[in-house]
Amino acid sequence: MSEESTNGDDKRPESRYYALSVTGGAERRVALVLAERARNLGLDVRSIIVSPQLKGVVIVEIGDPKDLFDLTRGVRNVKRRRPIPVEEEEAIRLARPVVEIPELQRGQTVEITAGPFRGMKGRVIEVHETRGEVDLTLLESDFRMVVTIPLDQVKPIEEK
Repeated sequence: MSEESTNGDDKRPESRYYALSVTGGAERRVALVLAERARNLGLDVRSIIVSPQLKGVVIVEIGDPKDLFDLTRGVRNVKRRRPIPVEEEEAIRLARPVVEIPELQRGQTVEITAGPFRGMKGRVIEVHETRGEVDLTLLESDFRMVVTIPLDQVKPIEEK
């Protein structure tokens, strides 16, 4: 018996990551087709990563590399059938891109860059770093309006 089969607490083989070359712009469609095919065929596909940083690449986390052939066979927009092995750290870095969160202080003026209040200015009341949110008073409204906005949707404005 192999060492892996005698160890009762870990029954799944170790994950491996592979990059698939696909047609640029079709990454999401290919990922959806691969997910559906893995579900229908019962393949050991653990995750499929589509990163905006990589155009024309879909990364697949899979338990058995032999399942990769069945997964990609006949899938439209997959360019090369030979997948490229990817290190786990690189795949995780691409799955969780680093978001630069601005340093904000109470009383600072900021501009809202996304959401329904996009383009409006506000003054910081409170910063909730653990929740990733900031409370603002909108400066461009006729009455005092306090809104809670995600930190990645505001940017500080240099005051003159």
